[in-house]
Amino acid sequence: MATPTSNFIIKKYDGFGGNFLDSKYLGAAYDTGKPHILQDTMTRIFSSKTRFFTGKLLTGMTGGSIGGVTEIETEMFRWRMYGDDVISARIVETLDPTNTTPGLGGGQFRIKLDLDFYEEPDVLLPEDEDYPIQIIGGGIEDGNGTIYTCQLETDDPDAFLPVEYLEVGREFDKGWTTVASEYNDRFGTQQHSSTFMLESQIGAFAEKFTVTDKAWRHQGRAVIEMRYTDPVTGQDKTVDKFLPMAEAKMEHSLLMGMEKQAWIGKRSNKQGPNKYWKKTGPGIEEQLLDGHVEYYNSTLTTTRMKDFLLSVLFGKVNEEDRHMVAVTGTIGSLMFHDMLAAEASSFLTVDTNYIERQPGKAKRLLSYGAQFTHYQGPEGIEVTLVKNPLYDDRTISKRTHPIFTEAPIRSSRFTFLDFGGNSAMEGKQNVQMLRVKDTYRRGYVAGTHTPMGPVKGGQAGSLKAGYDLFTEGTNGIVMLDSTRGGALIFDDQL
Repeated sequence: MATPTSNFIIKKYDGFGGNFLDSKYLGAAYDTGKPHILQDTMTRIFSSKTRFFTGKLLTGMTGGSIGGVTEIETEMFRWRMYGDDVISARIVETLDPTNTTPGLGGGQFRIKLDLDFYEEPDVLLPEDEDYPIQIIGGGIEDGNGTIYTCQLETDDPDAFLPVEYLEVGREFDKGWTTVASEYNDRFGTQQHSSTFMLESQIGAFAEKFTVTDKAWRHQGRAVIEMRYTDPVTGQDKTVDKFLPMAEAKMEHSLLMGMEKQAWIGKRSNKQGPNKYWKKTGPGIEEQLLDGHVEYYNSTLTTTRMKDFLLSVLFGKVNEEDRHMVAVTGTIGSLMFHDMLAAEASSFLTVDTNYIERQPGKAKRLLSYGAQFTHYQGPEGIEVTLVKNPLYDDRTISKRTHPIFTEAPIRSSRFTFLDFGGNSAMEGKQNVQMLRVKDTYRRGYVAGTHTPMGPVKGGQAGSLKAGYDLFTEGTNGIVMLDSTRGGALIFDDQL
């Protein structure tokens, strides 16, 4: 079972097994009787998901979209996660090394496991399910494990358990129970998952610039128009004064800093100049260290992508819910197209989906070409591309791609924020943006000037001929279950 990184775990509540439940178990596993922690988020570790638990499909997840912004009261936040419902037991010691035919003729033999969960009438399955094993006694604690007395569940007198399945490290799982058909007084055991309390944090950001009185007076003397992108609407605007553009760029710098930190930032705590703590939250890529990450240094093929995704999804997500988003850059988008074009080349002949007449042109003129942005693979796999401009940003990644030398190698990365499909995960998105309530602020600090002009009577902010413009806020991102995400990363230096 994959577990969250130790950077985020602040407490682990051990799971337990058996068929007896008391307040000691509940208190140890779930902190009953203690205050509720921050929010009602409780999510299963994706690596422990199974489609086959009691024959029921577990709750799927959302697609790869960000679930809006959630405001919280403090910059620290916690959430819970729980792991496998069923944990495999492992052999910790070979007890009878001279017995080369354990279980032969219905004979008894002993095994020593690292879990004390089982008892008669549980039936265990070794790594070859053709040899079911009845527990008929034991459950004796012995150092680093528990000893059970067993026999094969078969009427074949010549059957015995191959000794390699009793080597240290080999796994056993509970299969079923076998009890008497009349006047039974034996009952099987169950398992309850471990839970983890995780903690992360939100970072704070701020930008400012100072305008002197002379700069304010001269800003309108420019003889050329200036263009800038409005950070709120994303629309291009034209002004003949410098300050509106400078203020928009200040806001843009704040928001872009938040965006970059949300992807590649590292969690840190440093003491600031006034002895207050400067905190930064972990970005998506740091949180994905516990996800499913695969590196490769050859051509991307549908076989590689299919094998990568099936290795993650197998036994965890229903085929109807295997719709996911791959976040990539321009080079990744081209690689994705080339991969599918190579696969589909035998079908792309004179087809109206690929070759068509140009609208409004003479009939003899044709248009050729299209780009693949969606992949439908076997077993319900569907991948849709979403472009991330930051992956193409050379100010972030200086290392260039070996073939596309004008592009950073990060442009070829494929990041999956959620493997869980489109079903709701208890109404929550796996990836959420967070900010501390009432921390976004923008405005100006007046001197003897304000953005509207000089102070002519009344109160000034300070005895300096100018004013300061500022903007600040908080922002953080949390991947509630990092094992629900992953990445395919091209690296030519492997």
